[in-house]
Amino acid sequence: MSPLNLRAPELPKLRTMTTTTRELLTAAGYLLLAAALACGGGGSPNETGPSAPPTPTPVLTTINVALSVAQIQVGQTATATASGLDQNGAPIATGTVSWSSSNTNVAVIAQTGAITAVGAGTTQIIATSGGKSGQAALTVVPAPVPVASVTISPATVTLVIGATQQMTATATDANGNVLTGRTVTWSSSDPTKATVTPTGVVQAIAAGTATIVATSETKSGSATVTVSSSTPAPSCTPATALQLAAGEVRTLTAAQAAALCVGGLAAASEYVLVPFNNSNVASSTTQIELASTGTSAVTASPALSPLGGPRLNRVPNQSMAVGRQIEGAFRYRELNDVRGAFTRTRSSSRVLPGARSQITGVPTVPTVGSVVQLNANLNGNTCSDPKTLHPARVVAVTQHSIVFLDTLSPAGGYTDADLTAFATAFDTIGFPLDTTNFGANTDIDGNGRVGIFFTPGINQIPQPTGGVIGGLFAARDLFPATAQGCTASNEGEMFYMPVPDPNKTINGNYASKTNVAALVEPTLVHEFQHLINAGRRIYVNNASALEEVWLNEGLSHISEELLYYRMSGNAPGQNIDLTRVTSTQAQVDAFNNDQSQNFARLHSYLSAPPANSPYAEIDGLAMRGAIWQLLRYAADQKGGDQRATWFALVNSTSNGQANFDAVLGDIVANARNWAVAQFVDDIGFAEPRQYTNPSWNFRSVFSGLGSGVFPISTQPLIAGTNVQLTLDGGGAAYVRFRVGSSIAATLAATSQGQAVPPNVDFILVRTQ
Repeated sequence: MSPLNLRAPELPKLRTMTTTTRELLTAAGYLLLAAALACGGGGSPNETGPSAPPTPTPVLTTINVALSVAQIQVGQTATATASGLDQNGAPIATGTVSWSSSNTNVAVIAQTGAITAVGAGTTQIIATSGGKSGQAALTVVPAPVPVASVTISPATVTLVIGATQQMTATATDANGNVLTGRTVTWSSSDPTKATVTPTGVVQAIAAGTATIVATSETKSGSATVTVSSSTPAPSCTPATALQLAAGEVRTLTAAQAAALCVGGLAAASEYVLVPFNNSNVASSTTQIELASTGTSAVTASPALSPLGGPRLNRVPNQSMAVGRQIEGAFRYRELNDVRGAFTRTRSSSRVLPGARSQITGVPTVPTVGSVVQLNANLNGNTCSDPKTLHPARVVAVTQHSIVFLDTLSPAGGYTDADLTAFATAFDTIGFPLDTTNFGANTDIDGNGRVGIFFTPGINQIPQPTGGVIGGLFAARDLFPATAQGCTASNEGEMFYMPVPDPNKTINGNYASKTNVAALVEPTLVHEFQHLINAGRRIYVNNASALEEVWLNEGLSHISEELLYYRMSGNAPGQNIDLTRVTSTQAQVDAFNNDQSQNFARLHSYLSAPPANSPYAEIDGLAMRGAIWQLLRYAADQKGGDQRATWFALVNSTSNGQANFDAVLGDIVANARNWAVAQFVDDIGFAEPRQYTNPSWNFRSVFSGLGSGVFPISTQPLIAGTNVQLTLDGGGAAYVRFRVGSSIAATLAATSQGQAVPPNVDFILVRTQ
């Protein structure tokens, strides 16, 4: 396959005024002023002539009347105020105002300005002072017929714990006529037994009785709700039990979650129960407790065991995974740092910020070997902190790249040949890959290239022992280096990459040149998505803000996966397994270099799915693994040209969940089905497509990594031992249990002793 060779279209550049032009305009201004003085536009205070006419004394000319409301009901009150203007339209005191109503059968007004409505109709409220008057119209409408009684239907209802009932309130007048449009408020005499929503939906909470009251105006009606015990009915027998076929997926009703009878099959059966918190607020949590009878621990089902076979050459690089977590903290800090600059730039009439390279002084085609000064400081406030200028030597100028090497780099690092090879790989692989899928990058510095600055400024970012930051893009560099933009900006599209430090002169995390170099290509692809995303949001798509961190990072992890497909020759939708990944050394290298990090982050998520969410606002390895896999899942489920999907997500004017929903469908619905697919995909049954991951056989690939097992965290549900769970919004748990032959087991779910709230879904899957 010949490499793509795409070049971003050159965007129009804003020309700035030269020093010579400003001097000419200034001189012209002096000439105009001189001409004005010569033509009598000004004069000496000592000149003689007629004196200026005296300034007239301000007098009240106009009275304006303002009403607190323009329409009221009979019996209601309002307030009138008056203000005055003089002959020049300037405010002036009105003095004492006399108030009157043109129709006292409609409304009367006291001299304080207090209005009382007495009859239907329209009147003018008049203010008079100093022979001047002003008025405003007031409309009085009849008072509505009062509510005489309220009734609730049904008047009595019996519910099991967790069940709901819609109640209806009817308001009538003294003649029994139904009154519509009246406000009704709902309440429960005992919310510990039954609650009621503002729309009249009752939910049974605990055994007992509660009175539900509906009130409209001063009248109320009531209904009685009886809640039955949450203990599973004694009629749970093999004949009455829920019987699922092997591989069947069933979403439970609220009543079933509160009291489920399952099993009753001739042979023993095994299940996984998946509670999912369907809140779209990741920081929200819900506690649930599961109790059971007749359940036992699952056996070692062959379908759930590691598949064994060949293994990959290395486990995922945890130091790089930690580095990505540090990058997330940088992205959150960056959002705050550049928020003001984003707003000012977006509201500006300018298309692009300033003239090319005024601060950096980098020519369009710089001379190899020349040295320029670049800000290498990425700590603190990236937009407004003082610059830390480092001398940067131009190492290579290629079709799409300019490579700079910080002359302050430690000894024993990259050679010029190494750096040129990085640029060539980016030009031929990374650049066309990202621009094809996400859109053309901007070119605010007008050089048609992206700068790649290898600098110890990255090495100097504080990080945990063993953490390695592969590189960063800083959005500050897309703004002008002015007070209206980001004074720390280098004013051009560029990346910052670490340098090897064999002698550990900085922090010791970058001592291996081989390991650091292996991160360059996937990092450039990852950071280029960030650059394209930010540039197009600021200057092309007129978006309201930069993308939220969780979705922005998810898209960059998708770019790493796209690089894997490019290097391996594989493609989405192939259900890639360990056999394919290890079929040749080239396949192993492609996975280790470009995709193993996505699996490392996914491992973090699968190890604790209840406490993590793909749309979490706090960055972490688990969130990154989850959002990468959710984006992959949702794009596969959507189908069609996936390049159009990625392009739409990057080129949206909305961000976060609104952006996801518009392109891929409701994020909560996607996450719920994805959570089920985490467990049931590739376990040996022909599951419905919405519960599959078409691109990857995760169970198979994980069997060749690390400990060789699929790392999803599960909990056993054994009779007599309750399971306690806390689910974040978007989080799920996997509870496994076995039911013996000809046995009916019972399950009951509660939340802190009450019915489980409706934001938790329960999905039951028979796995054997």
